Amino acid sequence: MGLNAVETTLFCCGAVLVVRFLLRAILPRARHRFVSTMARHSSDLQEEFVTLPASRIAWTFGVLGALCGASAFALTGSPMVAAAGGMTPILLSGAMVRRFRARRKAMILSRLPVLLDLLAGHVKAGHSLTESLAETEPLLPPGIREEMAWVLQQVRLGVPVSDALARWEERIGAEEASFAVRPLRIALRGGGNIAELLERTRDILRMRSRVLEKIRSMTAQARLQAAVLTLLPPAFGAVLSLVDPGFLPILLGTPHGKAILGAAAFLLSLGWIAIRKILSVRS
Repeated sequence: MGLNAVETTLFCCGAVLVVRFLLRAILPRARHRFVSTMARHSSDLQEEFVTLPASRIAWTFGVLGALCGASAFALTGSPMVAAAGGMTPILLSGAMVRRFRARRKAMILSRLPVLLDLLAGHVKAGHSLTESLAETEPLLPPGIREEMAWVLQQVRLGVPVSDALARWEERIGAEEASFAVRPLRIALRGGGNIAELLERTRDILRMRSRVLEKIRSMTAQARLQAAVLTLLPPAFGAVLSLVDPGFLPILLGTPHGKAILGAAAFLLSLGWIAIRKILSVRS
């Protein structure tokens, strides 16, 4: 039953008022949350000595979201899929920043033996630990160079070198940093052969790195099995849907199909958790 002119006008006015209310109620909150998230990402990156303003990060993820949304709409023609595709880069921004920080942290820890080796050489030459840090810092590779510059800045501000190293250990938050810092702090307080201590710590860290590399190489097959276990069911379902177009409607539209999907997802999760438990080697 169609609407007359008055009813159509009233319906349009009501729809406009509803849309106006939703935009005024939801968009400011969404904008505030988006801006605060980008500011948090900027702060996290600044801790890694990467200076990016929040506005630039927001523009970057906004452009990525627009490109992903346009690509999704061009491929599917669905506005809902396009909206989901446009939100994907923003939703994954936190994971991307965390991954960048984790990779940078791993790079710093892998170069820690180089730092200890250089420090040991300077200490053997008769320099103090602070002087050795100052002379070693320009020779270090990127990553750990900025970290040692941060430690030296703390020392120049009046913080004792032992406390500055303790702050750096807390900042990094890794066992390798504790292995290097804690014995060194004890030697600085009680007196000892710092050069020999640095060399022993260097050897321990290199041996630890070789052991971890061997463990990763031995568990590579299990990680591949986890990837295959995760990707095989969706790939098998896609192939079956191509062979039999009625497969997916029956699977998704009937109680038996939904029960099978639930059981498969449950068993897949159990297998994935079991493999992850096998791979979680405590170092």
